[in-house]
Amino acid sequence: MLQVLVLGLMNGGIYAIFALGVVLVYRGTGVLTFAHGEIGTIALYFAYFLVAKVGLPWSIGALGAIALAALLGGAFEFLFVRRMVNADPVSTVVLTVGFGLFLLAAEFFFFGASPRNLEPPTKHYFFVIDNVVVRPWQVAALVLALVLGFGLQSALRRSDFGLGILAAAQDPAAVRLVGVPLSRVTLTVWSVGAGLSGLAALLVEPSVGVIAPGYASELFVIGLAAAVVGGLTSLPGAFVGGVVLGIAQSASSRYLGSFGVSGLQYIVVLTILLVVLLGRAYAPEVRRRLATPHAGAPSTTTAGAAA
Repeated sequence: MLQVLVLGLMNGGIYAIFALGVVLVYRGTGVLTFAHGEIGTIALYFAYFLVAKVGLPWSIGALGAIALAALLGGAFEFLFVRRMVNADPVSTVVLTVGFGLFLLAAEFFFFGASPRNLEPPTKHYFFVIDNVVVRPWQVAALVLALVLGFGLQSALRRSDFGLGILAAAQDPAAVRLVGVPLSRVTLTVWSVGAGLSGLAALLVEPSVGVIAPGYASELFVIGLAAAVVGGLTSLPGAFVGGVVLGIAQSASSRYLGSFGVSGLQYIVVLTILLVVLLGRAYAPEVRRRLATPHAGAPSTTTAGAAA
């Protein structure tokens, strides 16, 4: 059981960071983005170029990758999203899909389909918990997800700019009333959200060791599901959703893997997602029924009057 928990937490931290980027963009603009997976992948390719080709230290390559991811997110907002501010939100969502496909095509064009190897920053530092080897970057992912999920929510509430981010999608007029330019809010959330995708991709890559086109999109899809499980507007919820899906995947692999079901992890994610969405849809009706007196049972008012 401890192995399941450890593996689930390590994976959950990565999913949670992806989910935080999704929630931040959705909270600030009302747009559900599908481009962050490929932003994370192309950021990894940039790190590979800086480290393996140019010969820079891994840390410099990582910083360059996160900076490129943030730049791509900000450029996408500046060039496209803000010009569609009055458009149907679905159109903007489709645009994010197109941007992701464009980045995927660029990966194939510049780097080809063959996997590329990006060495981890270190191979010598690790510790073992119940026969599970835990690397520093896996712990870093979980800690960062926890700090960002709960700390960022609190920090945003303490400044006018942060309150502008929290209110931007629901009430743009309120953002202007506190003196914060709406364009600056949207540029910030797209840049930071994309940067988080680059960070998540960097933190998971050392455990795999190779990069291929579409590499981070598979992880991003689960991160997107984690954001939905967490409520899509809650940064702490994004962290909780990531951890829940990570542990659920780990448990299914441990206890159901022997059945040999193809795509088991996606079945588990989809099942949890459907249960959460159906639960939210029917929760108001269930509460209403529980609050309604049973037919034939005298109400408190009627019983009191009869007395």
